[in-house]
Amino acid sequence: MGEGSALPVGVPVPWPSATPPTGWLKCNGAAFSSEKYPNLAKVYPTLKLPDLRGEFIRGWDDGR
Repeated sequence: MGEGSALPVGVPVPWPSATPPTGWLKCNGAAFSSEKYPNLAKVYPTLKLPDLRGEFIRGWDDGR
C-alpha cells in the first residue's frame, strides 16, 4: 500500500476496479502481516486495515 509510490504508506486511494494494483490492499477491515508489510504496520499498529466499505472519504473542514 504505497510502497515505492509518491504517496505515503497507508493513504487510502480511490480505485475504479474491484482488484487493487499490485502491492496495494483494499481498505476492507482485513488483517495483514506485519512481516510482509512492516511500514504499513507502523501506520496501522492494530494490523487491521481501515474498513471503508460503503463509506466515502470526506475532507476535514478545519472549523470552516
